[in-house]
Amino acid sequence: MSLGTLTIHHDYESGTTVEGTTRNSPAHAALKAHPSWTWSRYATAWLLRSSRHRQSKPYAIAEIERVLTEAGYTVEREINDTMPSVEQQETDLADRMDDRVDRLTERAGNHQAQADATRAKADQVFHNIPMGQPLLVGHHSYKADRNRRERAWNQLGKSIKQGEYADELARRAETASHHMGARHNPVTVANRIEKQEADRRRLQRELDGEPGWVTEPGENGQPRHRWGIQHPSEARAVYLRREITTLTEQIDYWNGVYAQLQAEGKASTLGPDTVSTGDWVLYTNMWMRVRRVNKKSVTVPNPVFPPPRPGEKEATWTVAWHKLRGHRTTDQMPPEIVEAYEAPRH
Repeated sequence: MSLGTLTIHHDYESGTTVEGTTRNSPAHAALKAHPSWTWSRYATAWLLRSSRHRQSKPYAIAEIERVLTEAGYTVEREINDTMPSVEQQETDLADRMDDRVDRLTERAGNHQAQADATRAKADQVFHNIPMGQPLLVGHHSYKADRNRRERAWNQLGKSIKQGEYADELARRAETASHHMGARHNPVTVANRIEKQEADRRRLQRELDGEPGWVTEPGENGQPRHRWGIQHPSEARAVYLRREITTLTEQIDYWNGVYAQLQAEGKASTLGPDTVSTGDWVLYTNMWMRVRRVNKKSVTVPNPVFPPPRPGEKEATWTVAWHKLRGHRTTDQMPPEIVEAYEAPRH
């Protein structure tokens, strides 16, 4: 007998929620015990963590559906994976960060006002005590005076904690105010593109099929294992194609952002067409000589290791083009720096 019907709902704005639960029910207990789900006062339903403003997570949904079904519920799905354009998503994110800054700033002000009010109560008590006046043990006012002083000391400590929390909220507001600027930092954008392209290649390899052990029905019903090409299930293939499409849209958008940063002179335009072996490049405020020019990076001496002795192999590392901040030829470098840089170690 079913304990009732629950609905797993997903959309871009609300995220993934489980609707129809009641307090202290088996569903309530199962969701409360699950680390990936939390009660959302905003949605008045159980919310899958980190599911808002993105597409649904099929495996997380399938897992909680299994848990709830085993608990005796009938589970229905309402999944809407429609997403706005990447540009609109970034605009929405900027608006949410602005709202967050406003909320944190307001809360910081409120807590600071509470701290000031609490401190004022304590100061009022201390200011009314004559300088150096001790507790008068045995006097009829002793108990009231002691209690008044203890309350004042407690209020002083409370005001300090309230002030510290107000400072923490103000720090969070300051950090949030710089979020979008940091998100559009040229190096950050280029790193994001590299990661998304790597993720897309990985998913495409899985979709196309990868070498591995394949299990097939054998004689007498016994499974047979052979080395071959593993292909994803149809459900997995649908998921992979969806993720590849999403990553492609994001890569196209961020490539456009990076091209605009280059046009504005904020991002590096250096590459194998502009830098030659023997030139100098600026990386993390350090000029280093180019040992080799690669398609996606440049090879330079590793500054962690000392120059090699005669006959020793030089330690090098590679730096991606987008992380470089400057370029000079040898003629443009001060001669004393070139001479000192190439001096052998004896």
